[in-house]
Amino acid sequence: MSNSNSNKTKDFFTKHKKVIVISGVAVLAVAATVGGVIANINNKVKSWEDKVYPGVHAYGVDLSGKTKAEAVTVLNDQLATLVNDKTITVTVGDKNFEIKYSDLGSTINADKTAEEALAYGKDEGMFKKNSYIKDGIDTEVNTELAYDEAKLKEFEDKINTEVDVPAVDASISINYGEKHITPEVIGKKIDAEELHTKLVACIDPDPNKVETVSLELQDYSPKITAEALNKIDGIIGSFSGSYTNDGTGRVTNMRLATGYINGTLLMPGDEFSYNKTIKDTTPENGYEKANTYVGSEVVPNYGGGVCQISTYLYRAVITSNIRSTIRYNHSMMVGYSEPSLDATVFEGDIDYRFVNTYDSPVYIEGYMSGSSITFNVYGNTSEKGNKTYELVNNVLEKYDYTTEYVDDPTLEEGKTRTKLNGAAGYKSEGYLITYENGVEVNRELISTDIYQPMNAIVLRGTKKVEAPKPEEKPEEKPTENAGGETPAQ
Repeated sequence: MSNSNSNKTKDFFTKHKKVIVISGVAVLAVAATVGGVIANINNKVKSWEDKVYPGVHAYGVDLSGKTKAEAVTVLNDQLATLVNDKTITVTVGDKNFEIKYSDLGSTINADKTAEEALAYGKDEGMFKKNSYIKDGIDTEVNTELAYDEAKLKEFEDKINTEVDVPAVDASISINYGEKHITPEVIGKKIDAEELHTKLVACIDPDPNKVETVSLELQDYSPKITAEALNKIDGIIGSFSGSYTNDGTGRVTNMRLATGYINGTLLMPGDEFSYNKTIKDTTPENGYEKANTYVGSEVVPNYGGGVCQISTYLYRAVITSNIRSTIRYNHSMMVGYSEPSLDATVFEGDIDYRFVNTYDSPVYIEGYMSGSSITFNVYGNTSEKGNKTYELVNNVLEKYDYTTEYVDDPTLEEGKTRTKLNGAAGYKSEGYLITYENGVEVNRELISTDIYQPMNAIVLRGTKKVEAPKPEEKPEEKPTENAGGETPAQ
């Protein structure tokens, strides 16, 4: 019994030993097979490391199996052509505007697109990569599109220009108190910012996408409306001064300047510049030579006389309670103004300026009639209320002039001739007095001015005069009557 059991045990181990050996061999065979498969997969995956996986495309352009360099070439050859042939259409009302991508200077970033296509799926594991290679990915990579912003701006400007219907300001004219207003014209335009935003948003490298932009025209009012101009209902300031109408260049210059100022309209906050308004005082603009102050001398210059107009305008504007932003007095006294009541100008250097500080427009009327010059400032009388204004002066000091004698060899000795009359100088203050219902309620100092004296110049003769020689009388001789004949009668 013992021997029998021993044999059975021996047979059992013998049989299982065979099974174990066979199983080991099988495992080794399977391992070898699996190892071979894995090695094959690994080699296959490695062979695609520098290639784009199957199924990767950019807007329909297949990049499968392409190296980066090959993908760049394909993109530039195919996608760039498709993109540049695209057109953007802008519709405004019944007008259409088109521009091709090529006219925008569009370019795709083929290098970056190829790089992204090549990198797609490369961060996955080996088996996932193998499935990509075997089955494909079917994925889209985007591309960046660049364009010339200046060319896009040109396209936008073209659209804005062609669809814009300019608004026209209302206008006003006042002649000797009679007011005439021409109503404004409403304009139409598109929202330029909206146009730009929509254009930028629709620019897309997808060659299959159709880009259209639609905008509506919008009404817009001009800066100056009839409603605003109708607030002008009367004179709020005025001044008239005299002048000598002698037909000289000075009168011509004053007439030109007055004409340029007449009809000036200032909306609330607008600044008036005298020099800009009357233009350059050149012969090309019609100005002639007349005496002007240059330093302490009086010399002929183009535009002489325009300071008299600026002075009279200043007097009218200040009585409207509109203060000056720039105002200078003359260097010496002038015959048409008292101290501190003047305003001088000089082209390119000295200007007279003021800002309309009212909430309504103001209109300036200027004209010359007979021997007087008048400026009327019109505005909304209710804003000024029941107040009136007066500009007055207060002389603080007087500076006497001296007389300079200048020898003149062309003038006979003992004789004199006045070349330039003298004028005293002054230190003076300008005050603006406010009256309410005819009663003074305020006196405001608005300027302190210095006027240099203008010395008189007298020419003194130095030419010697020779004493007259006495006249020699001819010697009388007796008349002879030769031949004794009587002279004829």
